[in-house]
Amino acid sequence: SSSTPPLARPSAAGEAFARMVHAVELGRPDEDREDDEEEREGLLQGRLGKEEEEEARRAPRGAGGAGRIWARLWQAWSRPPGPNSVAPECLRGFVAYSRREEELYLPLRHMANIPYDAQDPIHERTLRQLFAAARSPQEARELPAGKDPRWKELGFQSEDPRTDFRGGGLLSLQNLVFLAEAYPERTARILREAAPPTSSGSGVAEYLFAAACINISAMLVLLLGLNSVPMMSPVRSMPCPVHAVARKNVARVVAALAASQWDLEGIDVSMPPAREVLGELFSSAVFKLHDEWRAICVRKPNATLLDFGDALSATAIALERFLGSLRAPTSRDAADATALSLLFEPLQKVDPLHWQTRFLNQLARCRSGALELACRACAMLAQLADEFGLLWFLRKRAGGMEL
Repeated sequence: SSSTPPLARPSAAGEAFARMVHAVELGRPDEDREDDEEEREGLLQGRLGKEEEEEARRAPRGAGGAGRIWARLWQAWSRPPGPNSVAPECLRGFVAYSRREEELYLPLRHMANIPYDAQDPIHERTLRQLFAAARSPQEARELPAGKDPRWKELGFQSEDPRTDFRGGGLLSLQNLVFLAEAYPERTARILREAAPPTSSGSGVAEYLFAAACINISAMLVLLLGLNSVPMMSPVRSMPCPVHAVARKNVARVVAALAASQWDLEGIDVSMPPAREVLGELFSSAVFKLHDEWRAICVRKPNATLLDFGDALSATAIALERFLGSLRAPTSRDAADATALSLLFEPLQKVDPLHWQTRFLNQLARCRSGALELACRACAMLAQLADEFGLLWFLRKRAGGMEL
């Protein structure tokens, strides 16, 4: 068993969320476990191989032996800290994913780059599942396949929600389903407050709820560096991705949840943990966005949707601060059935307008940058020692100790 403290058993909503997307990830659901393991390992090796090829291509070229040595030194310096970094664990452990964490992230990276396809029956079924969770199963059964005005009541920009998902892809839809199924009461309350002031809405903080959720999903994809192609950021000033320490903190939570599932079930569940963590983080970010927009509406009674970007910006600042201080669950958390959701609750307490929040964000960026530079320096020094034949001498003198 793993030394990581076990978490509580995943919620029913999380398990349903995992089953919902299993069929569209790395293979068909009827493939055996060995095929899945080989495919995940192949994807991981392919991703690491592509990164090394890209680094080699970017390396400066020079004539003669000195030029080749410089090229290899530059390649060692420019390589981001990863599982194979020669930096000591006291540095690498803060900013670099382990091989296990990389493997756990693979399904999420894959899912983040799947566009919504209206011709795919799984995608369409997931969309109907969202309507059933946000409205009622009875209405979902009677929902027509094309346009319907009730989609606009959920905060989509038009009567056809498929056009909204062109920017967020399938993952944004799955995040919305997770939110509506895991937190039905809070989702219903937010929908009422975000709706126009009619018989069905209070109009306390009117905005397009579903469209805002898609923006939050895109924000998280960019912050965590899950996108394989460039994406437009909902917030211009937001770091894309967030600093390495924050991303490593999220990876630790994912790894802890995976270890807990192994201990509780007796089987290795290597794909659901990252989606479960992202679903909870997404839900907390949506709640934070709603609170920030309500606060703006109180401070500025005449606020319009043109001011909604301020709420998105405040949420991005709060997310960076929260992720930079995120810690993996403790054994005390494991005794609580809602441990994972409680882990992200402190996000609601972050004040993005306070000077201290912005100062701590800058401080965390500097710390993370310094750790990354130290890892790169270790890699370059190791390469330099190897170039001059000192690595063998140092290893022999240290009794086989690795740099």
